[in-house]
Parts: sequence; structure tokens; C-alpha cells
Amino acid sequence: MKQNTSHLYLFIMLIFALTTITRVLAAGFHPDSLVYMSIARNMADGQYGFWDLHFTNHLFNHFYEHPPLGIYLMSLFFYIFGDTILIDKLFGVFFGLLIMIEIVAIYHLVSPKDSKSGMLLALFYFMAFPMTSYTLENNLLEIPATFFTLASVYFFLKSLVFKENMIIYALLFTAMLIAGFFVKGPVTLFPLALPFFYFLLFSKEYPLKNLITFYFFVLIFAAISIILLYNYAPAYNYFSIYFEHQILSSINGSRGGNEHFKLISQLGIDFSSIFFVSIIIMLIGKIKFKTLIISRIFWLFLFIGFSASLPLEITPRQHDYYIFPSLPYFAIALSLFFSDSVKQVVHKFGGYKLIKGLNFLLILALISVSYVKLHDYKRHKNFYHDFIEADVKLKPNATISVCADNEEDDYNFLSNTEFSGNLQRYYKAELIKNNVNESYYLTTTKSLLHCKVDSDKYEYIGPAKANYYLLYKLKSVNTN
Repeated sequence: MKQNTSHLYLFIMLIFALTTITRVLAAGFHPDSLVYMSIARNMADGQYGFWDLHFTNHLFNHFYEHPPLGIYLMSLFFYIFGDTILIDKLFGVFFGLLIMIEIVAIYHLVSPKDSKSGMLLALFYFMAFPMTSYTLENNLLEIPATFFTLASVYFFLKSLVFKENMIIYALLFTAMLIAGFFVKGPVTLFPLALPFFYFLLFSKEYPLKNLITFYFFVLIFAAISIILLYNYAPAYNYFSIYFEHQILSSINGSRGGNEHFKLISQLGIDFSSIFFVSIIIMLIGKIKFKTLIISRIFWLFLFIGFSASLPLEITPRQHDYYIFPSLPYFAIALSLFFSDSVKQVVHKFGGYKLIKGLNFLLILALISVSYVKLHDYKRHKNFYHDFIEADVKLKPNATISVCADNEEDDYNFLSNTEFSGNLQRYYKAELIKNNVNESYYLTTTKSLLHCKVDSDKYEYIGPAKANYYLLYKLKSVNTN
């Protein structure tokens, strides 16, 4: 039996490796990840503090886009392991594993009799959502935010089991909410709705008195935290600017965006795709629909899953990965719903022999996909070709003067965080426009005719045949 169970665990591990780990093998990072990791590295270097986040002197000199805790957690990895790109590759993977552990722990609380097979199915569904691997690959702040919100949900559910320790679990619940808020702001407060949802569905087991008592303790602990932050000047100043610059401007649309229903659309795609594939598998296996389990716990996780994303419809500034905090709850809900049916399908088609066969195919797929990804330079290919593969050397904390003769180059140099993020992350370098006194001079193949280079002062240090970027340095500059 242990050997058979091991095949199931191996199946889950292979799915995680195939959907997530292989994705980080490719070169390149999400622009937001480049910014976060650069700020975290700068913090680990001791140059800037928790309430003073810094990207470059000319772009996000003082960073107020998000609260600081998520980036601080990233900085701890740099502090421990040093400045290595492996942190960029593995930060999301590491927290993805922690989130999966939380899913297992929560599933065991709500369905202890079916915990082993059900929890593995929940993990499978979580990894099957297209947005899971995308988010984990790109080190987005939704990842640590989801870790903390899941922890808060776990502690509330734990308080239902150990009622005599309600105060302790209310404190832990609040602490995790505050931690989530310190990562991603007000969007992480949705677990506050969980006790109310539970009361609606389980009013006999969880009377109004218990609901009010739990909320009372949460309110007390939250009020103490707010008072302390209000009276701590760096925190007060940071959140004052953050709320004005990020929250209010996102709600009124001044930060851009015109897709009020993008999240609903993405939620529908991710949830319905997994749901209907599961139904099709049932039909192929000729499994009766009466095996489906529609329980109150199923509705509880469905409600909390939607509450994690739908409130964001208030703002037109939406990205599809904003649904990531919802996915663990949808995975648990789907597992509760389909658990018995999936077990019957697996048993009908050979049981553990089927799993062993799938594991063999997954290993072959993992080897093939890993090989392809290791040679994938599609993301930021011009930067990688003209800088990384060309083994370009820059002096530490270099400032590069740029010259652009068209709107595209001007945007890429001075407004787009993709290129500036790569320069800061790999070289600790930053860009400045048309300053002839800088040690480095950068233009592009499109702007070269207009941006004439003084060959008496500068020498070219890029590849023999550049894709896009043309980098020069003063002949007097020593990069060693």
C-alpha cells in the first residue's frame, strides 16, 4: 500500500516539476519580478531600509507601489545566499511548495476522513490552473500574499476545532491578515469574510455568539496594530503615500486600465476549464453524477475563493494573475466535489497501474520540456544576446547615458521597466537621458544614425553583431 501511495506522491511532484519548475529554466524574468528583486537586493546590501524601498535614482527612487513586506522577504534570501540569479528562479517555487503544504493542512482540517486522496487531488487541481504556474514562475507579490491569507484561513478553521483557544487563533488569524496586508495591501483582507460565510452555512454548529466573539478579538488585535502603525512615523508616511498613489488612483482609473471584467473572465476560464474537463473524464469513465458531493464545505471554499478576487472589480486596473489568491480555495472546492468520482475513474482504468504509466510519460515529458526551456531565450532576447551572452562588463553602480531617436526606443529606455529592470538586476546599472559626461553611452540599431558616437572618446563593447542594443564606454573607464 505504501508503494502504491508513493506513486501518487510522485505523480504530484512530477506535475509540479512539469508545470512550474520547467518554466523557470528559461532565460528572462517578468518586469515586475526584475523590479522587486532589484529592490530586495538593494535592501539586502544595506543601502535602503524596510520603509525606504529604492529601485534606481531615476525610476522608483522611492518605491510606493506596494507595501514592503513581500520585497523584504525576498531580501532575506539575498542576505542569506548572496546576489545570485537562482533566487529569482526559485523564490516562487519555494513559496509555491509552502502554499501546497497549506492546502494539504486545510484540506485535512475540513475532510480528515478523505485527507490523503482528497488532498492530492486538491494539489493536482491547484497546479492544473493555468495561472498557477505563470504566477509562481514570475515571483509576483500575489505569491507571499497568498501564503499569508491561506495561513489566516487555516487558523480560523483551527479555532473551530479548538474552541477553548479562540483568543490565540484570533490573534494568529489577525497577524496573518496584517502580514498579507503588508505584502499586497487591502486586497488581502478577504479572509475577514470567512467567519461570516461559515456562520451562514453552519449556523447551528457556529452560532452568532461565536461569530461576534471571534470578530471582537480580531477587531481588538487589529486596532492595536493600527494604533501602533499610526504612531510610527515611517510606517504612517509610507502608507499615506501608498494609499494616495496606488489605491485611490487605481480605483478612480487615473493609473490606467479599462478592463472591469477581466478578472471575472479569467476566473471563468480557469475554473470552468478544470470543472468541465473533470466532467468529461467522468463521462468517459461512465461514472454516475450521483457520486458528486455538493456539501456546505464545498460552498464555503467556493465563496471564499470568489471573495478573494471579485472585489477587485472595483478598479479598472486589472491583471489576470490577480486571481491567484483564489485558486487554492477553488482547488479545495473542486477536490471536495469530485473526489469520489475521480477515485472511481482511476480505479476503473487500472488504479495504481494507470498512475505508474502516467508517471513514466510525465518523466519523458519533463526531460523533453526541460531541454527546450534551457535553450529558450525568447523573453528579453535582445538584452540577453547583446549583454549577457556577449559577456558585457560594467563597473559597479554604473550610470548609462541613452540616446533615442524614436518613440519606441525612448519608451524602452525611460518608461518600460523591462530593460531598466534587467540592467539593474544584472549590473546594478541605471539609465539617464542624453548626459554626455557618463562613462557609458547606449543607443539602438534604430537610433544609431541620429545618435552619433564620438569614436575618439568611446569604444564599442557589445557583441560583433548586435540584435538591438549598442553599448559604448569611455576609453578611460576600467570595468575590472
